Amino acid sequence: MAKEKRVALVTGGGRGLGQVMATALLQNGYDVILASTDTAALKDAVAKAGDTRGTAKWIAVDLALPGEAERLAEQATALFGRVDILINNAGISINALSRDYFTNPYRFWKSDRAVIERFFAINTIAPLVLSNLLVPGMIERGWGRIVANTTSLDTMLRIPLYGGSKAALEAESAVMAKDLADTGVTANVLIPGGGTATRMTDEVGIPRDQLFPDTIMAAPVLFLASDESNGFSGRRLLANRWKTDLPMKEAAALASDPIAWTGFGTAGLHPTMAMQAPAK
Repeated sequence: MAKEKRVALVTGGGRGLGQVMATALLQNGYDVILASTDTAALKDAVAKAGDTRGTAKWIAVDLALPGEAERLAEQATALFGRVDILINNAGISINALSRDYFTNPYRFWKSDRAVIERFFAINTIAPLVLSNLLVPGMIERGWGRIVANTTSLDTMLRIPLYGGSKAALEAESAVMAKDLADTGVTANVLIPGGGTATRMTDEVGIPRDQLFPDTIMAAPVLFLASDESNGFSGRRLLANRWKTDLPMKEAAALASDPIAWTGFGTAGLHPTMAMQAPAK
């Protein structure tokens, strides 16, 4: 009996890092659903992928709006009957508010409630809703992947709204990894590990020769989507550290650290009761 193809949903799949990851998965035999607000970009991304071993479909969605993450989860599941791999890549960056923030920093007090809610809706709430809706099916099948594209720690501490909303996603991804232990479903963070040459960096005028190519995301996402990554969970994987000449597991070990924050940041003192694992 032929092995059933695994299905990936890639949000923000129409351009940049999302397109790179979606194309890599398609070329390696995964069926992929690309999601984005931009219908033209989605069609172009599918066309650029060309003839692949996997089947590509797309869904236009605005994850800033209430109910859209729910619709995406339902429609994505209906397209292939399942979603095995969720790549929470869609995001809104500080570029949406300022194109010269390197020379004219955007200060947090410039944001009104609507702006704050939009950043957290796209960067935090939508990924959590998608994860919550798609994980039960993964657990039932005994295999699944949640992958979040957050950001570097220095960016979390430096860039208003974007940093905080991505930090929240990373913290929740750490919780997912803990809750999913022994289910066959993993939760990890995959980030470039530095600036990559994409439309967003073009918009703020960073020369491409000072950036990593966006293609660095391809090899690690293929690892995370494969059986090679069984048991690999709760990790923050930096694509710029991935060594393509090493076996996947060895490359992943060298390119990753524990998810979220370590050191004194995890050393809070709590009552004994608060630290006891709940009964299963």
